[in-house]
Amino acid sequence: MWSFRDDERRARRRDGLTVSRAVCRWLLLLGGLMVPAACSQSPAGSKPGTTPVPSSAPTAPSPSSAPAALEINGFNYTDLYIDSFEVNGQGGGNLYVSSKTSGGGGSVCCASWTPGTDAPLPVRIRWTRDRKRWCEQEVPIRSPVPVNPQHLGVHFFPDGHIEAEITEAPPRLKIQLDRVHPEERKASGNTVRDEQTSRCQDGY
Repeated sequence: MWSFRDDERRARRRDGLTVSRAVCRWLLLLGGLMVPAACSQSPAGSKPGTTPVPSSAPTAPSPSSAPAALEINGFNYTDLYIDSFEVNGQGGGNLYVSSKTSGGGGSVCCASWTPGTDAPLPVRIRWTRDRKRWCEQEVPIRSPVPVNPQHLGVHFFPDGHIEAEITEAPPRLKIQLDRVHPEERKASGNTVRDEQTSRCQDGY
């Protein structure tokens, strides 16, 4: 039997169904708006509206500077033969008396030099003419060191002073002198100033 209450209950069910569909549509619309918003959020720590900048790759640390090996080249402008000389304890060989075209010695390996060492760089030069008496001088390297150092030149001058230089190309003669013999510059009257300008002693 129909009654007014039955119509009222049906109306409530229809109204309830209508409200539920409306709520669903509203939730779907809201969800659609929230998803793009969530996707467009900036990463943590960045300002809104800015494009994140990828961090650069870490730079590898530069290797420490390793000591360079320098070829030793000797030049003997004195009057007499030098039987042996050393640079900081490293043997440089023997030196004949220089001529107009030769320093009197060859090339010997090797002296050690550390890149970045400030000038003047002191080096210890020791030598002997007869294997009995040894002399020593501390010589500063004052000239600029080239980018690619290869040679250490040691120059023994007639007045007794010594000069040292670091070069890229083989060192050149600083003075050109005549000689009568590979071991003596003059036929007679040869002199050297080792004792006057250096520390000398008997034995090594």
